[in-house]
Amino acid sequence: MERIRNLVADLAQYLSAASPREKRLMTFAVAGVAIFAGLITWAGFSGAIRRRNAALEEKRDDFEKVERLAANYGAQEMERQSLEQRLRQSPGQLMSYVDGLARQEQIDIGSMTDRGVVAGGQGGRPRESQVEVNLGKVPLDKLMRLLEAIEQNPGVVRVRRLRLRKSYDNKETLDASISISTWTAS
Repeated sequence: MERIRNLVADLAQYLSAASPREKRLMTFAVAGVAIFAGLITWAGFSGAIRRRNAALEEKRDDFEKVERLAANYGAQEMERQSLEQRLRQSPGQLMSYVDGLARQEQIDIGSMTDRGVVAGGQGGRPRESQVEVNLGKVPLDKLMRLLEAIEQNPGVVRVRRLRLRKSYDNKETLDASISISTWTAS
């Protein structure tokens, strides 16, 4: 402590004995050091503030991503449940279902072949069952109504393949070969 008092006393003695020019020079030097220290302090604080703001903005972006993913998850979960419900509503006996629709539209089925389970059924995937239907001499409007009735099933029933040709006997009718699939939960 004594040393500091001696240094302050020496500095005060030097300043009292200094010329006005030396005093101005010392004032500018002290002001320069103070300004430099102030700039360094300001740069440090502003850098810290920028880093904190960048980290805060990154966390906000992450939070927005989580909110979007949560909303998207909810929508996808609802869609999954809807598809599972539709799978449960698929007709169990596809052949009798198609036969009933054909009778409803007053269409004679030439032949119908059950292909059985053609895909899926393992690892929680739905089973795909398929039926091949051959129709002969069917008018286009009746065929369209049959196809619409098949596709409008509340379950998952789709026409996978449709092959049409004009009938040899009557050019106003068609011969059709249709592959129809249904998916059921395994």
